[in-house]
Amino acid sequence: MPEDVSATCPAFPPEEFQQRRRNLTAGMAERGLPVLVVTAPEDIYYLTGYNNQGHFAFTALVAGVAGGPILVARTMEAPTAAAQVPDCAFAGYDDDADPAAVLADTIRHVGAAPESIGHQPNSMTFPIAVWNRTRRILASAAWADATDLLIGLRAVHSDREIACIRAAASLSDRGMRSALDALGDGVSEAEVAAAIQHTITGGGSDYPGFAPLVRHIDRVDHEHFAWSTRRLHAGDTVFIEMSAAVARYHAPLTRTVPVGGQLRDLRGHAAADVALAGHGAMRAAIRPGRTAEDVYRAWRSSVDAELGVPNDRHHCGYLIGIGFPPAWVGGSTVIGLRPGNVMVLRPGMTFYIQSWVIRQKVGSHVVCDTVLVTEDGCELLTATARR
Repeated sequence: MPEDVSATCPAFPPEEFQQRRRNLTAGMAERGLPVLVVTAPEDIYYLTGYNNQGHFAFTALVAGVAGGPILVARTMEAPTAAAQVPDCAFAGYDDDADPAAVLADTIRHVGAAPESIGHQPNSMTFPIAVWNRTRRILASAAWADATDLLIGLRAVHSDREIACIRAAASLSDRGMRSALDALGDGVSEAEVAAAIQHTITGGGSDYPGFAPLVRHIDRVDHEHFAWSTRRLHAGDTVFIEMSAAVARYHAPLTRTVPVGGQLRDLRGHAAADVALAGHGAMRAAIRPGRTAEDVYRAWRSSVDAELGVPNDRHHCGYLIGIGFPPAWVGGSTVIGLRPGNVMVLRPGMTFYIQSWVIRQKVGSHVVCDTVLVTEDGCELLTATARR
C-alpha cells in the first residue's frame, strides 16, 4: 500500500502560529489599526490552525494589538476550536442569535472603543447582512481595508509550509498518474475524476479546495466545469486539472492528454509545442527580484511569437498555498502573474504557472505546474511528464 504522503509534512507547532500572530499585530501597529477582523478561512487557518468546513456560517478571528485573538463562530463549533486552537478564546453565537452583535461585543472586548477597525472587504465569508449590522452597532468606527497586510504575511512560505506543499505536489502527481491510467476507450470523465479522488484521499490528502476537472478538449474553455458522465473514446483529447491538499496547502497541475496515446486531431502536437515553449519561458523568467508582470510578459512574448498572432489570456498563473473551498487560489483575491501586477518575487513563494493555448489554428493545449521560487530561479514541484 502506498505511503501516506501527508506524513512527510511536519505539524505546525504552537510557536509558529504565535509568531505569525506577532507579525500580524506588528503590521497592525504600523498602520494604526488597534483591531483587525479576519474572515477569510485561509487567513484564519494561517493564524491559528483552525480547520473545518463550517465557514458557510459566519466565522471571524478578531485580533488586537493589545488583546485577542478571539474566534467568533457558531456555538456548535466550540469543541473543534478547543481541540485545534486552545490558545485562542472563543465567542460563540447560537443559531437564533445575531452574529453581528457577538462580533461587535468581541471587537469592543479586544479594542475597547476602536476608532479604526481593519477588515477584508474582498472576503466571500463576511455576509453583507452581518457587515451592515456590525457597522450600525459600531457606528463611530472607521473600517480600513487590510487585505494586503494578510496577503503579505502569507506570500512567502516557511520551511514547514514548503514541506507541506512538496508533499501535496507528490500526491498530486500520484493523482494525475491514476487519471492517466484510468483513461481508456469507453471510460467516462466521471470515472477518471473518481480515480483521482480515490488516490489522493487514500494517500492522505485533505479535501481539496477545488474538485478535479476532467473534460473533453471541446469544452476546454468551460474553465470551471468539473466533469460529466460523457464517455471518452480512443483518439479523444482530455483536459485534466487537479490538486491534492496537505495540511490545507495545495500543489495543482494540469495535463492535456490523448485517450489511447494517439491524437485524432494532429494539430494538438503543434499546440503542445507552443504551450510548452510558454511554460519554459515562464520558468526562465521566475527569479527573485522580478515582478509578476515580468513573468506574464515572458510567457506572452513566447506564445505570441510561436503562434504569430496574439494569445489573449488574462494571466498565466497565480500565487498559491493555503486553500479552502471553493478554490485553491488562497482566498477571494487572486494574486496573478498578469499585466499591471508589480509584486516582486521572493524566495519561498509558490506559484501555479499556467500555459493555456486554446481555440487557436494550431489547436488547443494546456500545461500547468506548481513551482517554488528559489534563491536563484525556480524549482518545479509537480513532476508528471509534460508531453
